[in-house]
Amino acid sequence: MNASRPFFIQQGHIYAIPIIHYNMEMACQVKLAFDYLQPDCIAVELPETMQTQMLHAAARLPDISVILSTHSDESPVYFMCEPCDPLFEGLRSAAENNIDAYCIDLDVKNYPEVREPIPDPYAIQKIGLGTYFHIYEHAKNKKNQQLDQDREIYMARRLKELSLRYDRILFIGGMAHITSILELVKNQSFPELYHAQRDFIQLCTLSPESYREIMAEWGYLSTQYELHRQLTSQNGLLDRQKVIFQLFKEAGEKYKETTGNPFPGYNLRNIMKFARNYALISQQLMPDLFRILHVAKGCVDHNYAYEVWELATTYSYYKNIDALPELDLNAQDVWGHSQAVRFHLKEKGRKSSPFPKLRKDRSSFRFRPPNPFSICSYPPEDVLIEKFGNFLKKKGHQLLVEEAAKTVPFSTSLEDGIDTKETIRHWHEKKLFVKTSGKPASGVGSVCIIFDEDKPLENVPYVEKYPWYTTWIGEHQQESDMSFFATRLNQNVVGPGISRCEYGGFMMSYPPRRMINVWSDADYQGCRSKSEVLLMAAIDYAVQPSVVYVAHSPPRSLLKSFAKRYGKKIIYIPITQLSPLTLNKLRIFHVLDGQNRREIADEYIY
Repeated sequence: MNASRPFFIQQGHIYAIPIIHYNMEMACQVKLAFDYLQPDCIAVELPETMQTQMLHAAARLPDISVILSTHSDESPVYFMCEPCDPLFEGLRSAAENNIDAYCIDLDVKNYPEVREPIPDPYAIQKIGLGTYFHIYEHAKNKKNQQLDQDREIYMARRLKELSLRYDRILFIGGMAHITSILELVKNQSFPELYHAQRDFIQLCTLSPESYREIMAEWGYLSTQYELHRQLTSQNGLLDRQKVIFQLFKEAGEKYKETTGNPFPGYNLRNIMKFARNYALISQQLMPDLFRILHVAKGCVDHNYAYEVWELATTYSYYKNIDALPELDLNAQDVWGHSQAVRFHLKEKGRKSSPFPKLRKDRSSFRFRPPNPFSICSYPPEDVLIEKFGNFLKKKGHQLLVEEAAKTVPFSTSLEDGIDTKETIRHWHEKKLFVKTSGKPASGVGSVCIIFDEDKPLENVPYVEKYPWYTTWIGEHQQESDMSFFATRLNQNVVGPGISRCEYGGFMMSYPPRRMINVWSDADYQGCRSKSEVLLMAAIDYAVQPSVVYVAHSPPRSLLKSFAKRYGKKIIYIPITQLSPLTLNKLRIFHVLDGQNRREIADEYIY
């Protein structure tokens, strides 16, 4: 069934739409059906005793409203009015088109909280509301409480009364009741039922702090729905998955601004994959906001998750221009049980230096090395990158050990231990299988890391992001030779003779003082990209038979053949397997225009 076609159940003058409360996909379906049917009356499943306040709240949309109702025998009752609720979408559409609208539900006291398991409404995006409703009808619990039966009888009676006055009534009601209501409409008589008495009913709004926590459909999604609702008939349904992707993408831009850390494209790929899997193990198709925030924490860090939360809970249409009373509520007051989300943001230590470091005016700083051979690195960053290079060498060695390992039937020795999986797999043979390491792995001679290949794309004007290529020789026996490409040398001057740069990629080879400038070496003129130049140089300069290559994609088979020709092997490690926090620290480095700058560098490098 086409999801963009309106679905309704017709019975005489009544056109009924089954909905789930406070859901964006359902609100889209109501808007779609309203534009198609052009009814002359709207009836919704909301208490008749609060009709005046409900209609006022719908007229205030897209601003947020809350109807507060109290009774001496029970705790306060709150009705949220927001754009993504299908009932208020119906009332709002009626107000915009000068159509009569009615709340026809029976007001009852002490109505129990019902949490019925239902399929994820995102399925409507693919299979349509009609198919979704028929599946729900077959799976729902058939037993109704007495309060539900009274409500259904009262709504059926009100619909029958309205059908005598109007020719085309659009009725919006919950999926659990709509079939029973339409059956009861056929009755010729109805018992007398009475509303619960309310001591106090008032239309309010939420405080700016509360709406972030309480909105049923988070603020960013509601904002996108508000922008989309006028074009529902032409553009079809708003796709929640695309909205979630756009949320993560915009939060990534904000994250780069606030922290200075890069947000590479593979983060989005990992986030969306994790979000899909997390939703599936929760029996859903799309994650809710709680899971979205946990995905952001797990795939990036808490700072990024905070940016996602701040953007996701921002609602652009909150105004309160008519100065309604503001209620300071939390999620538990309105929705019952809720889960807390905490962010452990990483900030610079306030007491990390005995002397306060003031923000300096960078306009007077210059980076003017007396000659090309005077520039040097910042030693603490050298130590950090050498440690990371050693870590990659160990990781590459371990991968070779695992690759050489094999499983054999137990004979005389347990070798490296019992292989449980293989033993269970061959359980019918009544044999034990053990692990054996095989031959020792060879050493790693060079390490090559590519953060960004900086290659031109088809049909896109190419602007080189990393135009500076150079080779550095190790200053002593504890340092490797390094060749890299990075941002322009004097692009970001942060202190006198101190420039901050960003690696696009680098290669390290040990022992030092052997490497010539690989960027002017004629042996590498045939390489297609900067990353291939570095990898080929890493193969040439490796004194051990293995080279570790870290990048988003594996090297071409041509380079693997080149390495094999010289008795070398490339160990490819996807960059997504490494910690993004560590990579962010490594990627930024500083260049000094002379060794004398090392004495003052720590005052300008944070």
